[in-house]
Amino acid sequence: MATTAPLSVKTGELIQGARSEKRRVLLLVYHHDGVEMAPMSPGVGVVVGREPPADVVIRDRSISRRHARFTLVGGEVVVEDLGSRNGTRISGQRVESGVVKAGDEVLLGGIVASVHVLAGGELPPFGLEGSDALRVALQAEIVRSRFFNRKFALVVVRSLGAQASHLRHWGLRVREALRPVDRVAFYSADTLEILLPEVTPELAEELAKAIVARREGEPVLVSGVAVFPDAATSIDKLIEVSHEASRSASPAAPVYLAAPEGALLYVAPKVEGARPPEEEGAAGAVPESQWEADGHVLATKSPLMRSLVEVALRAARSSIPVLLRGETGTGKEVLARFIHDRSPRRGEPLICVNCGAIPALLIESTLFGHERGAFTGASQQQKGVFEAAAGGTVLLDEIGELPAAAQAALLRVLETKRVTRVGATKEIEVDVRVIAATHRDLDAMCDAGTFRLDLLYRLNAMTLNIPPLRARRDDIATLAAGFLQQANAANLSRVQSITSEALALLKSYSWPGNVRELRNAIDRAVVIAEGEAIMARDLPERIRTAVTAPGAPSAPPRAHDPSRSSDPGVPALSQRPSEPLPSRLSEPASSAAPSTGGLKTRLEQIEADLLLEALRASDWNQTEAARRLELPLRTLQHKIKVYGIKKLGYGVAR
Repeated sequence: MATTAPLSVKTGELIQGARSEKRRVLLLVYHHDGVEMAPMSPGVGVVVGREPPADVVIRDRSISRRHARFTLVGGEVVVEDLGSRNGTRISGQRVESGVVKAGDEVLLGGIVASVHVLAGGELPPFGLEGSDALRVALQAEIVRSRFFNRKFALVVVRSLGAQASHLRHWGLRVREALRPVDRVAFYSADTLEILLPEVTPELAEELAKAIVARREGEPVLVSGVAVFPDAATSIDKLIEVSHEASRSASPAAPVYLAAPEGALLYVAPKVEGARPPEEEGAAGAVPESQWEADGHVLATKSPLMRSLVEVALRAARSSIPVLLRGETGTGKEVLARFIHDRSPRRGEPLICVNCGAIPALLIESTLFGHERGAFTGASQQQKGVFEAAAGGTVLLDEIGELPAAAQAALLRVLETKRVTRVGATKEIEVDVRVIAATHRDLDAMCDAGTFRLDLLYRLNAMTLNIPPLRARRDDIATLAAGFLQQANAANLSRVQSITSEALALLKSYSWPGNVRELRNAIDRAVVIAEGEAIMARDLPERIRTAVTAPGAPSAPPRAHDPSRSSDPGVPALSQRPSEPLPSRLSEPASSAAPSTGGLKTRLEQIEADLLLEALRASDWNQTEAARRLELPLRTLQHKIKVYGIKKLGYGVAR
């Protein structure tokens, strides 16, 4: 973990002073959490190490407390090893001291440093930040986009091939190709994540093409583009699909646009001659520790999940509607697949649809089909989801997002088992099993009049509440091991295990993004791991510095670990020498003052600000504010109480 600070006055003065020079030199240090920058002045040494009084402090145990000194002498940068344990290497050759030329790779333990020379008048390359910082920005952008009904994109850019693939060869050029409002984050040595606010899918694709355009001497770049809310409606799903899209890109097609989530997510293959579960013995039993299919893992080691799966198995034997409730990322779709796989219908299709990602005008057409000429663009007859899933199962994910007209049409289908295509008068019989899923409080929505109570009664013949990951920590090791195998296959890696220290951190984290967040954390850890095991340092900073969640096991005691704060109440991120020389490359041109506090505190501040903005815009009419925010009125009132929002002066009590 790196100790970083906003651009200090001292650093700013050094940079401003350097602008008048014909040639300026910067030292860039790449590590697991981002990139550090130190402007160099003639005769002034810059020490890189693990602890103060080093000038560039990198909380990585592969480097020594004072590892190496870089000095600009006579127009050349000289690096001197300061007796480090793991040594200093220039282009693979271990040295006690040596000259570092532009383009040379200097290896300090497990981190990489390089020298960047700026031409006269060229501005320093600000704009690269850590993956955790981008996660906070993504969450804020999701809230803002929902409120104003706007789109944004997450782009994952990675280099292909082993030669010259480190982002030090191309990362700064990517930053220069973007708009000032765009944000770029370090994901791994060969991968960047980019947040593009206020873009259409077409503009996002155009920007991605400009980013990966090949330049002489640079490696081949490819990118995956995921647009919110088209491709995903949650932060971890957005991260997941953008990285999957980048892996689907190739030199021949360097930009891959993730498919809209409202499309059919999955159709289970029809199995000829499939037998019902009761004829296959073990098929009707609770899996001992996990169930896996098509890359999806359902862990069943914890008592909570074993009890849930026992009920799910009983539900699978019937055809009654099932309602799955759970926070975003808990695995509702995976449980739906499990129910279908263990049901008499498993030889027929399972079709999954995200109701929240389908444009309102196309929902009925998607679900029930349409006739040719039914509306502009309907050039041919189209079957809907219910017809396509004949004999099988339909998963209606995010059922709480259905508009009122579609709710009424769905209720009729459930009651009559018949559908009418848009633009038709003839009814068509359908035989499907319906599973609905939501992270919203449907009871509160019924109270607020935004969801039909009679539809809820039809959907929840059996309700399964999926516990959040923080409530079933016994499943974390099983899930992490499954995700490790999948990440190895996707990235052609050979990481074999997770150390006990890293596993203890995984078990102690609160996982607000649940299973999907765990998967993303393991994916990145596999990419940046340097050995055959995922170590604590390979995990995101938010996990390494999190306070142990209630009921979670504490991480095992260790010998002195400089990546930990001496004050248990203060994360190591806040330990920094006064007036540090380096600055993280994280100052977007239009950024406001940096936020303080942990991830949870910052997200709460964002949410409180959005509530306050909606209340002001609606002249403190709570019903209107709830409509603007797409929240049940009861939920809004609860949040107003939690955040202590007062009408007097429109203030927020803290």
